[in-house]
Amino acid sequence: MLRILWVARASRVLVAASRRHGFFQMPSQPRIFYFRRRLPHFERPWAIYAVTIGTKLRRCLSPDARTIVLNALRHFHNTRYELFAACVMPGHVHLLMQPWPKENDEKGNVVFWSLSDLLHSINSFSAHQMNKLEHKTGGVWEKERFDRYVRSDCDLQEKFHYILRNLWDAGVAGPNENYPWVWTQDDELRKESSSRRDSATSTRDACATQSSAGNSP
Repeated sequence: MLRILWVARASRVLVAASRRHGFFQMPSQPRIFYFRRRLPHFERPWAIYAVTIGTKLRRCLSPDARTIVLNALRHFHNTRYELFAACVMPGHVHLLMQPWPKENDEKGNVVFWSLSDLLHSINSFSAHQMNKLEHKTGGVWEKERFDRYVRSDCDLQEKFHYILRNLWDAGVAGPNENYPWVWTQDDELRKESSSRRDSATSTRDACATQSSAGNSP
């Protein structure tokens, strides 16, 4: 039951985000950038990407290491990209993200943050922090990644739900078990709402205390 409610709640956020940054925003003839290492990679303006990154030599990420990775993914959410969902597994990471505009070139064309640059930054920072924490050296992530851009709203929802289901399908967590290293925008919204409530409560309590003190003999 917890699994069903959590997925349904997160889906509502995805639908709202899909409407806000829908595929209608893509130019009719978008510029597509292509490059290749072992696998082909395509990048296009306003594209939403489903990405999987594996650890090098099947390195198992500790709970603290998974927290570092998730925090690194969330760091530039709503500044350099929109993160729809992320799941940090013991040996790999799934994420769904949309790079945002970065600047304008000399001709006035919008230049987007490169998916490759964004992922390189996340991988480099998280690897450094994990090695520092665990007193290790060397690479943490595979040099190659798997990514593809989402082609429709239905495709977006399918990828979104795949990321949420992955930890249960892989047996990493049970259907009713809380897994701290899976994230959706709904988690961020609830966190902000809780923070505002706590702030309002603290202010109210402080005012009540001052009022009581002022009425004391």
